[in-house]
Amino acid sequence: MVKADQAMQKLVKYIKNEQLLESGDKVILACSGGADSLALLLLFARIRPLFKLSLLVLHFNHQTRPEANEREAVLVRSWCQSLNIPLVVRKLGPFSPSDFENQARIARFREFDHIRKLYKFDKIALAHHRNDQAETVLMNLFRGAGISGMGGIKPQNAELIHPLLCFNRAELRSYLSSSGMRWSEDASNLDNSHRRNYLRNEIIPLLEENLAPGIVERIDLQARISRQADQLLKANSLKQFKKLVRDQSGSRIVLDSVRLAKLSEIEQYYVLKKAYSLLSGLDQDFFWHSFSGILALLSSEGSKQSILQHKIRVYKQYGELIFSNAEAGTEPEEPQELVLEEDRNRAVFMDYRFSFKYLKVLPRNWKEDPFTVCLDADKISFPLTIRARRNGDRFCPTGMSTLKKVKDFFIDEKVPKFDRDKIAVFTDTEKIIWITGFRADQRVCPDGSSSHFLQITAESLHEKPKRAASRIKKQGETDESDEL
Repeated sequence: MVKADQAMQKLVKYIKNEQLLESGDKVILACSGGADSLALLLLFARIRPLFKLSLLVLHFNHQTRPEANEREAVLVRSWCQSLNIPLVVRKLGPFSPSDFENQARIARFREFDHIRKLYKFDKIALAHHRNDQAETVLMNLFRGAGISGMGGIKPQNAELIHPLLCFNRAELRSYLSSSGMRWSEDASNLDNSHRRNYLRNEIIPLLEENLAPGIVERIDLQARISRQADQLLKANSLKQFKKLVRDQSGSRIVLDSVRLAKLSEIEQYYVLKKAYSLLSGLDQDFFWHSFSGILALLSSEGSKQSILQHKIRVYKQYGELIFSNAEAGTEPEEPQELVLEEDRNRAVFMDYRFSFKYLKVLPRNWKEDPFTVCLDADKISFPLTIRARRNGDRFCPTGMSTLKKVKDFFIDEKVPKFDRDKIAVFTDTEKIIWITGFRADQRVCPDGSSSHFLQITAESLHEKPKRAASRIKKQGETDESDEL
């Protein structure tokens, strides 16, 4: 029999060791009316003065067993009244029987977050204990969740705390019995058609009886060791990630795949999980099979992609591995082409802001730049068109004398397949004259007889436009170029 003082001492020690509470915290207690959650309610009522806590109980009615649900609500209400703790009851559902557990869990946590923010509470305490921990670790082991999964339920995860992980199920029931507290038994917990129930009611007792006495405590110890290992590996992966990342934004992370390949397999796993977590906003659902799929992608030929949980898309390009949270499996719509008359001086297309300037002479020390080009205006047949690439496109890249397929040009330039449709192509009425960010067509490049030039400059829409600075011209000074 676990006495009240023993249980309180054990709980307070665990809370302090794991730093689960601070003095004056406002805590929501999830209480179903079962033994575990009522033990949580009673224990927190008794440690309330010690930590100067403000408590609120949240009870959910899933509307699955009308009579039993009402009895549970009455039971919780009576205990809250006797302990002088306010209660909020929320009805959830109905949910689809085929996905009840998942839908109910999502709905509960949505309501937890809503109530926490509404009443400005600090923590949400759940009643998971060591037996729940053992079940979770084994479930994660069976689905290949890696070291993170073997860490099981964390004592604290953001606003969620699990203060009863220092107790097993038998201890909590013994404590309630010694306190004269009755609880409700949920008949659905005996339904072994649910995997967790089968594990709880059949597999773990069988293991404990025939193979591993004290298995629940042993798994709990393994979970603690795994969490510590996970923390060390995460810290190391963050250092490696910073070395490997080439580009990072809210929707895209680019990693150096060559340097990634030199890491050990476990380091690769944690670096890739870090990229996934940053884009998905979750530190879960990145399983070993997800990792294996990315490794297969890296070793495959050609441009391929892998789709992870939460619509995270992973694809490779030359020397790079790219994570994107753009919706997988959707092709971007081809932008409408833009026709430009000869007198146009500005235009916006795709992700670029273009400016056009006519010159009488080339700028001094002129050299072609990927995003600024000077063409012989007399060799261009107006109007111009800006568009995306098309099947069968050909042009004569600067420095060449024969036509080349744009597709082959992109392959030679190592342009990823997934980026090729995002490149703006300039044409006149007869031919391609410039591929933005790459090369102009040799047929419109200036030569010794050129006297009329068109300068086109491309700037990213994500950057502020450059503005010419006003200054006083010194006496005798001339511009490097004269506008017509």
